[in-house]
Amino acid sequence: MIDFTALMSYAFENRLYESEVHGIEHWHQVEFNGLLLVPKTGADVDVVRLFAIFHDSRRFDDAYDAEHGPRGAEFAKLCRDQKLFGLEDERFDKLYKACQMHTKVPRTGDPTIDTCFDADRLDLGRVGFKLNPEKMATEWGAKIARKSLTSGVSVFHMREWIREFHF
Repeated sequence: MIDFTALMSYAFENRLYESEVHGIEHWHQVEFNGLLLVPKTGADVDVVRLFAIFHDSRRFDDAYDAEHGPRGAEFAKLCRDQKLFGLEDERFDKLYKACQMHTKVPRTGDPTIDTCFDADRLDLGRVGFKLNPEKMATEWGAKIARKSLTSGVSVFHMREWIREFHF
């Protein structure tokens, strides 16, 4: 069993950059978004929750940081090697790929990796971007994005809207 709270605390304490945009609130929202999608996509819940912790944990800044995903993947590997969490090789490979590719690849066809991508993309309102259904990797992420465009909700209130969303 993975102690997600302890692992998130460890990752947060060992982050490379103190970010308001990609910090702990974002990590929690990505976890929430992922858990919202998992029942519909059939994704691996543990991988999705781990992605929320690691995907932005190794940013150098809030600007364009092309290598933060690969650094996050390597940090996840280091934490696994240090026995801070356990995950079989096949499942870990999905986590690693999701972290590594989350800003570079639009979709993979793997429900778990694509759910990770959408969990992150569904939080773009925090930086003023409307959700784009065409940029979502899963059918359910695209449905939420389409609904957000017709809801009249401000992008800056997207987190609250998603937390109340029922589909």
